[in-house]
Amino acid sequence: MKLPDLFRREKPPVTSGRPTQLAAQDRAERLLVESFRLLSQLCGKMADLIETQRLQRRGLDPQGKWLERLDSKESSTRRR
Repeated sequence: MKLPDLFRREKPPVTSGRPTQLAAQDRAERLLVESFRLLSQLCGKMADLIETQRLQRRGLDPQGKWLERLDSKESSTRRR
């Protein structure tokens, strides 16, 4: 899992004005994107933990894998 480097300093562009503003906006957007990706990983892990606890309460042992639906396309079309 990669953590965003919050305190990394990049060299500012040589020219002042608009390019500096764009560089700052670009850094902020990259930080925001990395933060959202980290948050989505955390939410996924929390969902897995909650699902595991729910299944354990129902008496199912953890198997290290998730159940997968094995219905074929033929059986799903017959039900309709």
